[in-house]
Amino acid sequence: PTRALMSEFVGAWRLPGTDAALRIGGFVKTDIVYNFDPLEISDRFIVGSIPVGVSNTGTEAQSSITASQSRLNFDLREPTEFGVLRAFIEGDFAGDGDTFRLRHAFGQWKRALVGKTWSAFMDTAASPEEVDFEGLNGRINVRQAQVRLMPDRGKDYGLELSLEDPNPKVQNGQGVTRAPDLVVAGRFSPNDSLHYKISVIGRQIRAQVDSGFGVGVTKEYAWGVSMSGRRATPWLDERDNLLFQLSRGNGIGRYVNDLSSVGRYDGIIDPRSGNLQLFNVFAGYLSWQHWWGGPRKFRSNYTFGFVDVDNPGFVEGEAYKRTLRLSANLIWAPTPRIDVGAEYLWGRRENENGKSGDATQLQLMARYRF
Repeated sequence: PTRALMSEFVGAWRLPGTDAALRIGGFVKTDIVYNFDPLEISDRFIVGSIPVGVSNTGTEAQSSITASQSRLNFDLREPTEFGVLRAFIEGDFAGDGDTFRLRHAFGQWKRALVGKTWSAFMDTAASPEEVDFEGLNGRINVRQAQVRLMPDRGKDYGLELSLEDPNPKVQNGQGVTRAPDLVVAGRFSPNDSLHYKISVIGRQIRAQVDSGFGVGVTKEYAWGVSMSGRRATPWLDERDNLLFQLSRGNGIGRYVNDLSSVGRYDGIIDPRSGNLQLFNVFAGYLSWQHWWGGPRKFRSNYTFGFVDVDNPGFVEGEAYKRTLRLSANLIWAPTPRIDVGAEYLWGRRENENGKSGDATQLQLMARYRF
């Protein structure tokens, strides 16, 4: 079993006196971000933070150079009579003041996983490659604590059942964690050229009402569905592929990348009645990756993402209504461990009252994987 583990666990070495193997990985990444327009956070592109309907106040667009997105991980695996045991932990330095921030920490045994990692509601196999650290506005993008079972359904099919930390985010109130989010996801991958995933989530959004908006605790039941996939498009280059995701639901704002970054968009307390109203969200993206061929490893990714929020009728006109995001990049890999890239981004935020604001950004990056 140890030999089989070591042959599949590339880059790991055996720990003396044990059958366990350890691999250290991660990357060092430096980003140069140039903003053509003022943004609240200068080192990434958060579309929902684009100023809307604000006259020119003389605020100047800022730029940044940062290495805080660099990552470090440890992957430990050990063969036992009960199967391979795995422990994985990863962090980056994107916390306040470049402090270390936990990204993943989980243990896995066969088809069971316990700990913090990507939600089963998202699809890591259909995630576009981008230079921007923030990533797509319309992508399902959450890492959280969970208990997940992955029953064996063969090579072509996959099933995931997950109980996850709900951490509800509510306006005019404070989210209360009472019942875990339930995620059921199915995967279909008959070959390396095709992948589809359908995920369904059920949630209880529970909130303590802020003083001034009512008294007590209110709750609503929420739901969401996400469809995503990856399809090879080998007409220009055999490595080209098309990625997509469409998500719809009531009370799933925390799972949508842009809504999670800008505020609390699971629900809102109605100031007139003190009742909880959920945000209805529709989000998604389409991305095409093209490899330019030849001896030099150049590739580009062209991506469009959107988020649309159906707000309750009592929200103010300045409330988030819609965001659009376009990006295009060129990435060069002079060696298998090094990526050098540039990305141009455009975004628009529209408010409930119809007003909108646009912004553009240019990012350059160099990344060394180890």
